[in-house]
Amino acid sequence: MASLTETLKKTTLFCGMDQSDIEMIAAQTVTRQFPKNTVIVNQGDETDSFYVIVQGKVDVFLQNDKGKEIIINTLGLCESFGELAPLGRIPRQASIITTEDSTFGIISRQVFMDTLLVKPSIGMRIIDLLIRRIQDLTEEVSSLALEDVYNRVVRVLYKHAQEVGDKLVTEKLTQQDIASRVGATREMVHRILKELKKGGYISIEGKHITIEKKLPPGW
Repeated sequence: MASLTETLKKTTLFCGMDQSDIEMIAAQTVTRQFPKNTVIVNQGDETDSFYVIVQGKVDVFLQNDKGKEIIINTLGLCESFGELAPLGRIPRQASIITTEDSTFGIISRQVFMDTLLVKPSIGMRIIDLLIRRIQDLTEEVSSLALEDVYNRVVRVLYKHAQEVGDKLVTEKLTQQDIASRVGATREMVHRILKELKKGGYISIEGKHITIEKKLPPGW
């Protein structure tokens, strides 16, 4: 596991800062570990800390009053969440859950604001970060509103796949994981994956899906 100082240096907001400044922030950062499937932040919480992922991975999700959930983002090593809370003292806009054992650097509002005053360039990085997240969220909303379930599943497979040799292989994804990202039932996702597998487009081993050839434009 990377040290807290090394992680902060690679985090978008603090990248490029002097080593002494990074070490000062690290000295005032609380490190905490959480097991897999722990909710770190609840949508609507009145908290004002900023989190940096030192180890592990989290899902960002929304939930309605009937318990229906949709995953809107996944964050990993050296990424952060909660940047708006220290600035605006606004309730958390989404919930965060660990998808594997994770370690976080938790930066208080006071430390964050003190750093912002000393290094105003961080303000521009916050704007850039929020712009990218708004773009990502716009894509997700457009997908949910304009694409059918099949094309949303295809989008998720490509988004979460990496090159392994001459094939694309997804990170660990269950059918329920995919369903939660596309706003569909697990049964619908199962039918789509079954047909893609039958057609030789994908193969499935454990929780990894290999894209064997370009997925068809429709189903």
